[in-house]
Amino acid sequence: MAISEMRRVTVLGHIHRMAQVVEAIHALGIMDIIEFGEGMPDDERSGLVVPDEVEKRATELDSIIADLGHALEFLAVRRRVAEGMLENFTGSRIYLTEAEWQSETTNPWDKARQIHAQAHTIEGAIAEAAEAINRLQTSINILEPWRNLDSPVESIEPSKHVVAMLATADVRMYRASLESAQEQVPGLAWQVISEGREKAHLLLAYPASQGEAGASAIAAVGLDRVSLDQFRGLPAHILEDLKAQLKTVETRRAEMEADVDALARLRPTIYALYDYFVNEKAKLDIVHSFGGTKRTFAVEGWVQATHMERLRGTLQALADDIVVLDRPPLDDEVPPVELTNSRLLEPFEVVTKTMGLPQPGTLDPSPYLGPFFLVFFGLAMTDAVYGIFIAAVALWLKRKTRQPNSKFLNLVFMAGLTTVAVGALLGGWLGDLPARLFGIRTAILFDPMESPMSFLILSFALGIVQILFGICLKAYQNIRTGQWLAAIYDQVFWLTFIIGLGLALGGGALGPGGAAVAAVAKYVAIASAIGLVATQGRHHRNPLMRLGSGVLSLYNITGYMSDVISYARLFGLGFTSTVLAFVLNDLMLKPAGIPIIGPVIAVIGLAFSHLFNILINIIGAYVHSCRLQFIEFFGKFFESGGRRFVPFGFSAKYVDIDRSTV
Repeated sequence: MAISEMRRVTVLGHIHRMAQVVEAIHALGIMDIIEFGEGMPDDERSGLVVPDEVEKRATELDSIIADLGHALEFLAVRRRVAEGMLENFTGSRIYLTEAEWQSETTNPWDKARQIHAQAHTIEGAIAEAAEAINRLQTSINILEPWRNLDSPVESIEPSKHVVAMLATADVRMYRASLESAQEQVPGLAWQVISEGREKAHLLLAYPASQGEAGASAIAAVGLDRVSLDQFRGLPAHILEDLKAQLKTVETRRAEMEADVDALARLRPTIYALYDYFVNEKAKLDIVHSFGGTKRTFAVEGWVQATHMERLRGTLQALADDIVVLDRPPLDDEVPPVELTNSRLLEPFEVVTKTMGLPQPGTLDPSPYLGPFFLVFFGLAMTDAVYGIFIAAVALWLKRKTRQPNSKFLNLVFMAGLTTVAVGALLGGWLGDLPARLFGIRTAILFDPMESPMSFLILSFALGIVQILFGICLKAYQNIRTGQWLAAIYDQVFWLTFIIGLGLALGGGALGPGGAAVAAVAKYVAIASAIGLVATQGRHHRNPLMRLGSGVLSLYNITGYMSDVISYARLFGLGFTSTVLAFVLNDLMLKPAGIPIIGPVIAVIGLAFSHLFNILINIIGAYVHSCRLQFIEFFGKFFESGGRRFVPFGFSAKYVDIDRSTV
């Protein structure tokens, strides 16, 4: 239940052992490799001279990774995987046993090149077919209005005696315009080949002897001359030929879908190969972090102390000339942070990591926030049936996604179970449904609808407990690091002041003896206030500044009061969930009296309405439970800023491997 102890590790060896060492470290996945000589002056570092063959190999790997990535992009467009809500939640990943992984990555280069060639060929053929279809369709669209032209298109051109042309004109105006032009150009004739909604397609001719007069008159009409020089023959015949070609190309294009399907069936193999080559590339890239000479290499990093002997034994078993040195971090070194908790407490690391990792040497808040987070979540939901549903969905997702150890899903499962307990205590079983149907009142502690003030007081009480606990944790942290006086001045005095002030103001409500408790608490609060005034300005040398800072520090009590008030959000969320459940029951049970169909409508309505209530409240319950940890609780002791421990090892974008099947 703490931050893992880290050891600074240096591995030394002959250069010809480097590949073996990299492979072993990658397989172990327990060493966070850092830049060699990190923290040393640049002129004292001795960077490894990376051999040319390593750089060449890295370039080849980049190329094959890009090829496989392109194949996946092609399939993403042509054969998109149908993704439902579950896939959107988990991502597009495949699950392989160790044997399946080994099978998929056997002869990886040959498989990858074959897949790339196959994808490239299919993509090229599809692109070529698409271009041909587009070209043919464009030609058909151009010629279709001229289908009824009974002369070969190449014959429509000026001759010695006649000027002939094809043109389009505004369908609403061309007749009047041409009739007017006909008066100016004797012998002008035209034929309407077709009319559309906006354009008329015309064949025009006039005597060549009209010369410029004819051309000017035609221009005045506003015709758009059309050229079909790219075609030969009658438009009807050309169209038949083009449509036959289009049908052939479309048939061939449809047949290519079978090739795409065949490639799509290789998607798991492509996923495996992609992740395989990415990891192979990582093994080459990591050597740029090494130090060494032409004959030796050195690699530095961090390893959890509990894994140190495993690393040493594995590497030294490779060869006698491999040296593994380790030491604790120096005072000026900041090791990475890895949280280590029991299986029961691991899920709460999800909440901690949302805020950031603690600094090395400080407290991991995960085990301390756990009970509070669960209770707060339960109070925000306030319904046992909702909790059963949440826990069941979490279990189903763990099985469906093959992630039995998912910290997030385990957290949701535990939150669901806590919601069951809280709901049972507060009488929430689909709101007040048992009372409506059977007249049973199920609240054990109190009913939020009947005693909202009790609910609010409970929320405040839990807030006070968590805030005081946070102060205690800070005191423990100071004591652990030898800062006893800081623990007394900055935490103990505040603890006694807050508790004393609270009991002095409210101790009389404790019943018999409450007045005596309040009297004692008043003096405790006064003594604590004097202690705070005397110590909170101790960082000032000037006595007046020291006294002034001490007096002003008492104003911080308003901050603690504000923190406590923040816990009213638990009351707000829980009460809203309860009220909405009551209203939904009232609305959905109204049709129940209708013969035959009424009960069916009521059951369906209740199911969907309460599902809606769960969905709109679960996000608020999670977010606000986290917020109370981050702001009100963590603010009392948490020191963020730790760097995540990232061991060099297998990393995959698409594949999850079940190593237990080895």
